[in-house]
Amino acid sequence: MRNRDTATRHTGPPSAGRRAWPAVFLGLALALALGWAGAEIAAPVASSTIDGRLTSMSIGRAGGTLAVRVHTPAAAGAQYEQGGGQWAQEIVTFVPSPGIGQIAVLVREPEHPRYPEGAPVVVSSSGFFVPFVGFHEGLDTTRIGAIYVSYLWPGRDDPRTGASSGGIYDYGGELCLAALRDVLRFATGASTNVEGQYLHEITSVTPNYAVSGLYAFSHSGITGTNVLALHGASVPGVRFFVGRENPTVDELYALEPGHYTDDRRAVRNPLYNPDGYTPTSVDIDYSTVYWRVDAEHPEGWPAFAVEDGPDYVCSPKHPQMWDKDYWSQALLAALRDNGALDPGDWPPGLATPEEAAADWPARTTVDAYPLLAQALPDLKVMLVFAADDHVQSAIDKPHIHHAFDGFRHRAGLWCRMNPDRAYSEALLGAGSGNALPDNPANVEPDDWRTIREWGYRAPQASPLHVLVPLAAVAEMCDRTYTDTWDGDLDGPLY
Repeated sequence: MRNRDTATRHTGPPSAGRRAWPAVFLGLALALALGWAGAEIAAPVASSTIDGRLTSMSIGRAGGTLAVRVHTPAAAGAQYEQGGGQWAQEIVTFVPSPGIGQIAVLVREPEHPRYPEGAPVVVSSSGFFVPFVGFHEGLDTTRIGAIYVSYLWPGRDDPRTGASSGGIYDYGGELCLAALRDVLRFATGASTNVEGQYLHEITSVTPNYAVSGLYAFSHSGITGTNVLALHGASVPGVRFFVGRENPTVDELYALEPGHYTDDRRAVRNPLYNPDGYTPTSVDIDYSTVYWRVDAEHPEGWPAFAVEDGPDYVCSPKHPQMWDKDYWSQALLAALRDNGALDPGDWPPGLATPEEAAADWPARTTVDAYPLLAQALPDLKVMLVFAADDHVQSAIDKPHIHHAFDGFRHRAGLWCRMNPDRAYSEALLGAGSGNALPDNPANVEPDDWRTIREWGYRAPQASPLHVLVPLAAVAEMCDRTYTDTWDGDLDGPLY
């Protein structure tokens, strides 16, 4: 280990570093903004306030700033102090990835490790369908005494630190999976950085490699799941996976069964049939798909004609790859087969059916789950979701159903939906009035149309959308540390 310092430290190729406070406030603000309208909290909890300023180009000039105020529950703040409070220092290093180059890795250390033997290590899987650059600064696991690890995909850079990764960006494809594999190997103590140093040789807090896991929010769960299924034998040190509201098939990535508007109004596609669910597919009638041109969509937009109600207009929140809009293979084929678009005059910014057929299979997860039975047979899984998802509005949550079927039934792994109430209340405070589920491990609803009752309820921008996933990670760390896999818990294990 080395002496502690508080500024960003770089190992490997030189790059400019700056203090990380602006990005911390931005990360908190964005994380809280990911909340959505649900049931009202019955009894609000006391809160503390963090004020900061963010550098922003959105006001029309370089160097401008925006004031941000973040409210956090007082009960959670007290628990954060037990878990280490704010991260103590940040390190940027580089790991080799054969055939790609050097992958930039960001490491944040907690002020105090969660366990006497050292701090758990949690890698955060990065998103790739959105036009975002930089290290993913999402769930701050240093607040529970765990080391937080982020990275840059091949060909991506981080403006704040000046770091960049080598290679070519392939939007969650083979190169991205190889890069994430090599980051996980470094984070779990199986390999070194480009300078021949293991993680524990560049940190001042000792990593507890025996308690290492992967966290993934939203579509980052695609790469998170696929890297474990396809490269599990190379990353045996990954003991648990926590996935929050991860889509599973291309129809769900494109929100074709339904979505939420910006004001959190649920819009559901009447041509989606929950009864047609299978562990590898969803059932949508594409026979009425057309290319809608109107004042809101002068260049055209996919939509479903509905006989007895308003048409279902597809969501503006959909995958983009290689500067093109990607919808599901079935929808793009329907635009062609229904005569809505002429293959000879296909919009240049829209993926063709042939491109979708080539690009989607490697970016879905339903065929990957069975591989986990051999790749990582002892992996433990926590699925985190709210009663009202951040983007998916289908009443039966087919993405959660796919994941539970995949991890539990098709791979035979231990799998729990949402953290034990004991861990949620440890962060939020008992009796706070928040609607927190307590679902035993390896159990699912008899009728998946009732799955909303299994999710935690929180209004838009609620801290619960940060604290419940954090409770899930804390629980999986403690279960791994104590080797406790009972279906339900009487209280926190540590």
